[in-house]
Amino acid sequence: MIVTTTLSGEGRTISEYRGIVSAAQVMVMPGGNKGVQRGWQAGVDGVTEILLQQAVSLGADAIVGVRYEPFGMNICATGTAVRLI
Repeated sequence: MIVTTTLSGEGRTISEYRGIVSAAQVMVMPGGNKGVQRGWQAGVDGVTEILLQQAVSLGADAIVGVRYEPFGMNICATGTAVRLI
């Protein structure tokens, strides 16, 4: 499945909008720069997995316009589940 921050699938046409997908997860931020990077990446990976599960349940084959936002110790993500040609 394609997951992209752009509003389209590169070289593909959106044939159907299936719905908005969203997720939130608490990030664990150990000390130090490397720990913060690992915490952020784990948070992104976690919310992306939730977005993917939601998109599959909607019958989508891509998620476009994905946006990741930190909110305190949480990371939130939203996107649009679509079908591509």
